[in-house]
Amino acid sequence: MKLTAQIAHCSILFLVSYVLQAQRVQIDVWQQGRSFQDSSYYDIMPVAGQYWIGGKYGILKTIDARGNLQNVAYPSAHVDIYKLDHFDDENLIACADKGLIYKHNLRTKAWETVQVAGYEKSCFYNMAVVNDSTAYICGGNSAIAHSQKTVPLGFILKTTDKGRTWKRVFRNIAQMVWCVKYNPHDQKMYALMYTPNRTYLYAEEDSKWRRKQKIGNSIFHEIQFENAQDFVAMGGWIGKKGRLYHNRQQTVFEQSGLIWGRTQNARYELLTACNGQIIVKDKTTARYALHAQKLNDAFSIYEAVFTSDNTAIAIGSAQTILHIRVQDTPNPVADATTINQQK
Repeated sequence: MKLTAQIAHCSILFLVSYVLQAQRVQIDVWQQGRSFQDSSYYDIMPVAGQYWIGGKYGILKTIDARGNLQNVAYPSAHVDIYKLDHFDDENLIACADKGLIYKHNLRTKAWETVQVAGYEKSCFYNMAVVNDSTAYICGGNSAIAHSQKTVPLGFILKTTDKGRTWKRVFRNIAQMVWCVKYNPHDQKMYALMYTPNRTYLYAEEDSKWRRKQKIGNSIFHEIQFENAQDFVAMGGWIGKKGRLYHNRQQTVFEQSGLIWGRTQNARYELLTACNGQIIVKDKTTARYALHAQKLNDAFSIYEAVFTSDNTAIAIGSAQTILHIRVQDTPNPVADATTINQQK
């Protein structure tokens, strides 16, 4: 999959800044707080016909496609929940701050809390389930996730017994591991690791984590795989430019700020960004359109999930929940620069 450790920025191919036939995106604010001190929602995942939301201070809720929101009763330690996933149709897992993991069985309604020894001052920032018993968790110093400057102390942990026990498989004190991801197309594990002003893609090969290539000179927060060779990485700078790295090309969104997440269905691709901004691409035109929703402050939108062919729910900081509906109509397209990257 990797091609070289050195990538040259060769030429700017085009700058998008005009109007064409695209989609009208209606964004409704279903919920938001007043300030950044309010609980944030970090992840959303379909569960048994609803959507589970995890977030700051240990918040855990369900929401349906009509916006009905309910609390989930669980043995909360009141620490941030960063990522939700599932081993199978019955067993859920959530990774959290302070070295905590929550496990839940939907059939029995039972909860189990796992405190991983030695990680009480660490954040379990991201997670990838490989099969019904194997998963990886990544993260670093808890202070990093709370926007404090300190030594990253990055790591990756692995379980092979459904999350009961965990073994460290990677450690680097100078790198924060923002994302770990399983690529089903080549059956390998990958990770995005950040040191100041650069993000690298690593892969697990022969039980060792090897650097594959430099992604860019900013934080790339998430990665998704399209096949054994091609991937999409999302990132940028908070409050500045957003970046999307795809097939050795970077698309730069001048106004979006850091791109946090990406979801898609058969027709649309949806990117979540800073300051209430959503970027939508209609796959029939292959053009991105930036849509901003005025919020009480510059709240970030972290993740989204499609609830139908043309509707989605997006969640973010300060209890923000947005409902998104896409309709065909003329609409302005986002400013974006695509930079060709070659070996």
